[in-house]
Amino acid sequence: MIEPAGEAMAKLKFIVLAELALLFFILVFLFYRTRSQVTLLEGYEVRSTTGVSDNLWKAVGLNVESRRYIDVSGGGEILDDVQAYRSNLLIRNQFDDVDLKVEPIKLNINTSDVMVVLHIQKTGGTTFETYLVRHTNVKPPCHCNKMVSNYKRDVCTCLNDKGQDWMINRHATGWVCGVHADFTELTDCVDTWFNSQDNENRERRYHYVTLIRDPVIRFISEWLHVRRGATWKECRLHCDGRDASLAEVPFCFDHGTWGGVSFEEFINCSSNMAFNRQTRMLANLSLSDCYRLNSTKTQKERDEIMLQSAKQNLMKSFKFFSPLEYIEEGQLLFEQMFLGFSFTRKMTCKKYSAATNYAVLSEKHWDLVVERNLLDIRLYQFAKDLFLQRLARMNIPVQPRNHESRIVPAGLKYSVVTL
Repeated sequence: MIEPAGEAMAKLKFIVLAELALLFFILVFLFYRTRSQVTLLEGYEVRSTTGVSDNLWKAVGLNVESRRYIDVSGGGEILDDVQAYRSNLLIRNQFDDVDLKVEPIKLNINTSDVMVVLHIQKTGGTTFETYLVRHTNVKPPCHCNKMVSNYKRDVCTCLNDKGQDWMINRHATGWVCGVHADFTELTDCVDTWFNSQDNENRERRYHYVTLIRDPVIRFISEWLHVRRGATWKECRLHCDGRDASLAEVPFCFDHGTWGGVSFEEFINCSSNMAFNRQTRMLANLSLSDCYRLNSTKTQKERDEIMLQSAKQNLMKSFKFFSPLEYIEEGQLLFEQMFLGFSFTRKMTCKKYSAATNYAVLSEKHWDLVVERNLLDIRLYQFAKDLFLQRLARMNIPVQPRNHESRIVPAGLKYSVVTL
């Protein structure tokens, strides 16, 4: 007996669906069987040890090619900050109580208090500085002219009741210590500059503030910014009484700009100042012999001195810092540190900046960025942990984030397994 065409078609669909369901269950079984062969951190998602999370995928378009996982079931090497970064982990440090305790101050701009903004390239500093001059309750307020097309920043004056500047901010004072002056340059310059402006040697209490950023994202953002024509050639790189020479820090390009530079060219220039920029700009460079070619210290020794100096400065010399990725929480911390100083608008961080939303990197290239910025990664892991612990101390809640780093204890041993 011949079945009606409709019944035959229905049976065929049933058979196909049943086979697909069986295939699905087989794949699920194989997945969990494979996964059970590796002991993972409790609650830790199965993913590449390169630390690639969804937000990083979208930010730099990273293509992951390997299948490597952290195994903590037995011995192995002690987890360090670089491997932790690659694995989206964060090692919990034991800080002294004095370094976690936030000492609020009443900012008095009419007497001795002066705020100094250290602006590291591609860390959200332009937005931060704009909020400081345009969106606060400070009295008397800053006065700003609207941005004009041929002068790509606000032009503001931030004066106290005596007509004196109370903040070093590119929008208010310009680059008084040089373009994107670093900590070494600022500490050498600001007092002399204020004395010349005030015509008096008054006692001042300087409060340094800055933003930092995920090192890989920041590096990619700088590459794309330079690709569009930025150079920062005017940076002085001043240290121990003189500017760095071209022999010490040669340009990576021969013409006016490095516009259109490829990723390969950018990352292969050995004198590229984008490498470990955050560490260098936050350190006291005199301790590591500045940019001198005739240092008696090895490069490894100089790097370690610079890193430790940057860590100490962030922890003890900066009244405030925040990772750009936590700018909302950073705003709350800022307002609790500077009593009576509040923002009139909530600070927000673009989830993915225009500079990074179209860059596509292979895993090989991502690893290259990591290898060229090891100091910045170690600094960022340290600073992020310090910042989060300070938030906890101040009872400031951290907003939920996709693929947030897992906190792990120091001394954890691990091995990498490739499936």
